Amino acid sequence: MKPGYRIPDTPCGCVEPGTAPARTVPITRMTVRSFIAIPEPGARVAAGQPVTIKGIAFDGGYGISEVQLSTDGGATWRRAQLGADLGRYSFREWSAVWTPPAPDTYRVMVRAFNGIGESQGTQPLWNPAGYLRNVIEHVDVRAT
Repeated sequence: MKPGYRIPDTPCGCVEPGTAPARTVPITRMTVRSFIAIPEPGARVAAGQPVTIKGIAFDGGYGISEVQLSTDGGATWRRAQLGADLGRYSFREWSAVWTPPAPDTYRVMVRAFNGIGESQGTQPLWNPAGYLRNVIEHVDVRAT
C-alpha cells in the first residue's frame, strides 16, 4: 500500500490532469461504475432489428439501485433491467433491448445509481493511477 493503491488526499481523490498530488492516502472506497460489455465498441448491428445490450455495475457497498441506458448520446435515458443482487460489493448484471431505427452510428451510454443516489458524472475525476474513475461510459455502434 505504500507505493500503490493510493489516491490524492483530497475530498474527491483527484487532482488537475497532468499534475501530481502533494499527498496521497491508501484507497479505501469505490465509486459507482457501470460498463457496457455487449456490444463491443465499433460493433455492427442490424438497423430495425432488436439488439441486446449487456453490462455490469458496482459501487462501494450501498448497492446498485438502477442502471440507465441512452442510445442517443445522452439526450434521453431509460431504465435497464437489473440482474440478481448478489451482495453489497458484487457486480450487478444489467441488460436492455434496443432496436436501432435506421442505418447510422449510435453512441450507447450507461450510468448506474447506487442506494444513496450517487451516480456517474459526465466528466472523469483524474488522478495519476486512474482510481475512482466513474464517468458515464459509452460505446459507438454502427447500424447497417
